[in-house]
Amino acid sequence: MDTDFLSVDDLSPAELAALLDRAAAVKADPRQTATALSGRAVALIFEKPSTRTRVSFEIAISSCGGHPVPLSSAELQLGRGETIEDTGRVLSRYVDAIVLRTFEQERLEALSRAASVPVINALSDFEHPCQALADVQTLREHFGRLEGRKIAYVGDGNNVAHSLMLTATRLGMHVAVATPKGYEPSAAIAEQASKFGPITVTNSSAEALADA
Repeated sequence: MDTDFLSVDDLSPAELAALLDRAAAVKADPRQTATALSGRAVALIFEKPSTRTRVSFEIAISSCGGHPVPLSSAELQLGRGETIEDTGRVLSRYVDAIVLRTFEQERLEALSRAASVPVINALSDFEHPCQALADVQTLREHFGRLEGRKIAYVGDGNNVAHSLMLTATRLGMHVAVATPKGYEPSAAIAEQASKFGPITVTNSSAEALADA
């Protein structure tokens, strides 16, 4: 991909399936992409703490022959009041892509508009698309074909739930989300996901888990 990846909604079902197929092939033989990012640098901005996401990105970029540049807000002028737009414009002169883990989805979108290189969402308060990709990749490895299967999510209707809904339905799965009252996922996300596959949002964990 030479474009931004801010949301699972950026991928069509066919693009998602192709991306997962490619991931499976590279996992089976990492030598395929050993030089894919040779001569390229990727900025990793983490405004929120991270263990798995940060290590995953650093190792992946290095394994593809690229140079990861991990940064925190405190290490950038962001920590002194520089705007996210200015940061995007400046970093675009040095690196070939920017990965951002932040708070508001709007912050990601502002960075994307200002940057002239691809921007990847490593978590926002609205979505966690890379985790959802890893989730469905694992399901594919265990079950093979996912179309027609049901997956249940029990917990807050948060960023993880949003991305999982958008991802799993694109693969033909039925997604059932059970949350406490008042913690339901975004109605707009549920509506968007339902265009690709069935969605159930309930306050009953038993209902969500049935036949999952």
